[in-house]
Amino acid sequence: MVKRKASLGLESVIEQKEENQNSDVLSPVQLNPKTKTTNIKKKQSIPIYVDPLLHEALHVLVFSERHKKATFQTLFIEALDMLLEQRGLPSVNELSSGKRTINL
Repeated sequence: MVKRKASLGLESVIEQKEENQNSDVLSPVQLNPKTKTTNIKKKQSIPIYVDPLLHEALHVLVFSERHKKATFQTLFIEALDMLLEQRGLPSVNELSSGKRTINL
């Protein structure tokens, strides 16, 4: 039976167990690093709690705009984009792409 153990994703140790012998550990194997992920930022979630009647109204809105493939997320992003525009800040697309930033 061959088992593989990863150590922080940097190297791999292969252990080979046989019925008649004790564990035999082979030398570490270097894994190739993945593509550059240091510059890629993952999306972050923001939980939001709303009144049950507002939640139901959002469900109705999503259903009524199903031809546009609307989801809760697309509606919230659209609302945030309108809020940013109203406040004179860069759009969601400009912020997400890194074209513009907000200086505090």
